[in-house]
Amino acid sequence: MKMTVVTTFHDKGYKTYGKRMIETFLQNWPDTVSLVVYAENCEVVEQAPNLIVKDLHQSSPELVAFKERWKDVPKAIGKLATGPVNVKGKQQGIGFKWDAVRFAHKTYSIFDCAKNTDSDFLIWMDADTVCHSPVTVKQLNRLIPQDKDLCFLGRRGKYTECGLYAMNLKSPSVQVFLNKFQWMYDDAENGIFKQQEWHDSFIFDVVRKHIALNELDWSSHLITGEGHPLINSEWGAYLDHLKGDRKTSGRSKLSDLRVQRNESYWLSK
Repeated sequence: MKMTVVTTFHDKGYKTYGKRMIETFLQNWPDTVSLVVYAENCEVVEQAPNLIVKDLHQSSPELVAFKERWKDVPKAIGKLATGPVNVKGKQQGIGFKWDAVRFAHKTYSIFDCAKNTDSDFLIWMDADTVCHSPVTVKQLNRLIPQDKDLCFLGRRGKYTECGLYAMNLKSPSVQVFLNKFQWMYDDAENGIFKQQEWHDSFIFDVVRKHIALNELDWSSHLITGEGHPLINSEWGAYLDHLKGDRKTSGRSKLSDLRVQRNESYWLSK
């Protein structure tokens, strides 16, 4: 079963975390798995037979068109109040949950890669991920079963954590999912902007819940509302996700762990 991992970053992201992601991926993943990087206005210096670097804007004219249409529209970049203040004092329409332009870089990278790879599975991995320990082909085949359409990190009572997920590109249902997912952005006025929130994780759930998919939730064992599911799933044996201010410290906090981890990466902290 052939697998490809895809990610994207801009110049600051490359210097802050993307470079480390590439280096640790090349060190710890099987060389039979390709990493496709969509670089936005930056030069990637790493080289390897299984590392493919693409210019994000050249590869995705659909993204360029989306950004040109929406980059200066307040509601599309999380700068227009669209509803009441919630119980946490957050103004609907203000903030990252409504910054569609920011997250479009990610989704259009996925759409382009899905159309231009011959792999069986396409794995999205956020560029602020550290591949801290070796993972084998056998382990990957167990984590991403061939009979599943979609594998992801669900969070009960909250939108999916889309820092990591895998799609079976040979599945007709996944192709329907991808086509609908892209339509939500291509026709944003009738797609993402009709939703309660318009970041990629929310839209991911909106689309998948309307399509019959054979799914695997990697974090189904976790408590309701778990905020950092990746490191508390089986993937935590191999990956760390530097969400938010964790990028500054260079790793997740021990307080983020809800399960016991015995890997040297975690024990050494």
